[in-house]
Amino acid sequence: MTAINLAGGPQEFAEFKFGKNKAKLYFNDELNLEIANTRLSIGKKLDALDEKKTAELDKKSVKEQRKYLIGLYKDLRDELSAFFDEQFGEGAGDDLYRLTNKSTERMAAAFFMIVKEYDELRDQRDSYINTYYKSRKATKKK
Repeated sequence: MTAINLAGGPQEFAEFKFGKNKAKLYFNDELNLEIANTRLSIGKKLDALDEKKTAELDKKSVKEQRKYLIGLYKDLRDELSAFFDEQFGEGAGDDLYRLTNKSTERMAAAFFMIVKEYDELRDQRDSYINTYYKSRKATKKK
């Protein structure tokens, strides 16, 4: 029988700071799902800004094109703001928007920095588990 060691191992949280906002994010199911949902939605919206996608707008009037792009950026900003408000406290999304000089794409870059940290922590955890249990298996066989 193999015991599962839940103590020790790599950390399952990361600290982030921007402006006056600071948070220690624990990568649990709730945050993992929030990141996955936001990542999916933001990714789809950023894809819509791709040259091939915006080329399709050429068939529409300038007024319709502007309306589409304004709506797309507003949706992106609103979703990112909601994520940062949830994780860093009310108003954090607006603070980040101001700190990025009102750049929705830079807000998305800040979000993807959190995603990158999450991915790195997940890789560390998986590596730890593989190393720890492989060495235990080798010890048991002796």
